Amino acid sequence: MSKIVFIPLDERPCNYVYPDYIGRLSGLYLSMPPKEILGDFKREADVEAVWEWTKEQVKGASHLVVSMDMLLYGGIVPSRLHHLPEEVCAKRLERLKEIKRLEPGIQIYGFQLITRAPARDGSGEEPDYYEDYGYRIFRYGVIRDKESVKAATPEELEELETICREVPEEYLSDFLERRRINYGNHIRSIELVEEGVIDYMIIPLDDCREYGYAPSERKKLSSVMAKKNLLSRIAMYPGADEIGCTLLARAVNGQSGLIPAVYVDYSSLRGKTQIPSYEDRSIGETVLSHLLAAGCSEAETSAEADFVLAVNPPTPFSLKLEKEILTDDIILESERNLPAFLARIRKYRARGLAVGIADCAIPNGADRALMQFLYEQGMLEELAAYGGWNTSSNTLGTVLSHLCAWNAAERLGRLSREVREISEEFLFFRYLEDWGYMAEVRRDVTDHLTDIDPALNRLDLKDKEPVVREIVKKRLEEFQAKYFPKEPYRFDLWMPWNRMFEVEIRLTRL
Repeated sequence: MSKIVFIPLDERPCNYVYPDYIGRLSGLYLSMPPKEILGDFKREADVEAVWEWTKEQVKGASHLVVSMDMLLYGGIVPSRLHHLPEEVCAKRLERLKEIKRLEPGIQIYGFQLITRAPARDGSGEEPDYYEDYGYRIFRYGVIRDKESVKAATPEELEELETICREVPEEYLSDFLERRRINYGNHIRSIELVEEGVIDYMIIPLDDCREYGYAPSERKKLSSVMAKKNLLSRIAMYPGADEIGCTLLARAVNGQSGLIPAVYVDYSSLRGKTQIPSYEDRSIGETVLSHLLAAGCSEAETSAEADFVLAVNPPTPFSLKLEKEILTDDIILESERNLPAFLARIRKYRARGLAVGIADCAIPNGADRALMQFLYEQGMLEELAAYGGWNTSSNTLGTVLSHLCAWNAAERLGRLSREVREISEEFLFFRYLEDWGYMAEVRRDVTDHLTDIDPALNRLDLKDKEPVVREIVKKRLEEFQAKYFPKEPYRFDLWMPWNRMFEVEIRLTRL
């Protein structure tokens, strides 16, 4: 059995549990480092222990999928907080050369995030000073980027002067210096691609927009890549927590000798051109980047497809629904034809095509209108994959990876009863988390946190995580009893990073 060594971005379920599902259902052996050395939230991983583990595990492996942020900084949040000198970073990057010396035939797929700058105050995953100065630091990057292309207005240039007066110099200097170090690490990683150490690389734009630090760095990096003739070997598009799964899918396809032809169907014609929240381009463009990064091709028609990626994209209405229209009612909109969308999915399924739905309409949760249609028409069990979590790209990458693993197992005759059960379990897992928790349970429980303890908030459950956990579990058990009474699972759960943003679920088959 072929072995793929996988170094995750951090220890959260999206980066540790999801890839485990993809690996197991693909039929390949996936080796991941022990969770106890991977850190916890702002506490960085034991980078030296991860490195020693990696050196041992790559023996005989066909692929190494590696988060450069883990290799360098000890995880995604530490990449935003560290004070590592350049020489330490350089030494850690050079270690990939040793992997190639130890295992010359191994394929190394790396990913390294462009550091984000959220458009809000709040130090949850950022330096402490972001609590009071985050939005102004974000705007500094936006205006500087616009100024570089002569797009800044006189009002924005005045705003920039105000920001420079209001934000303490040491805070802005700290933020910019870390970005400088991280940008230099990107340059060195690009050189490792040029030298043939890294075989394929993704530089994702985490939480990005049209202007800002990330778009500015993307433009500079793309210029460097072009001069080195590397534009075809390094991808840059919006994403973060799903990239490990995407590169795992690429390794699965490569190991299996497959280039799946994927037909993409959209529930909304207008939605295909919509720019999702936290991203810098239309979803129609981003989908194509995901296909190529996963080692797939775009099918011109469903007749030539190996499987179908059905995308429920955002529309102006759906984005307002998430941000402004706080209601428990399910509201249909004119720009999304869900009955026609499901009718086409039924046709694909009748022809034997596997279908996965990437539910990208609303950030951080399922589109409840879509889920109601799927439930009413008895189609929840008809899907091979589903996702509707966090950002549009997070969802796209996870669903596409699930479909690729399923396709590889089917094409290579490995679709055993056990593999089918793994796939069905992952599908139910996504329904339970993305629909049940994120869309049906989370907001209501969050709204009542102060009934448990006035000091609680959505980003800090303090010592009441066990109490909150039990409330969430009871609500999700009610959700399962209503929508999935025949599913043969019970579950336990935890609140990673002691907050309401995500939930860690462990399923047990009855």
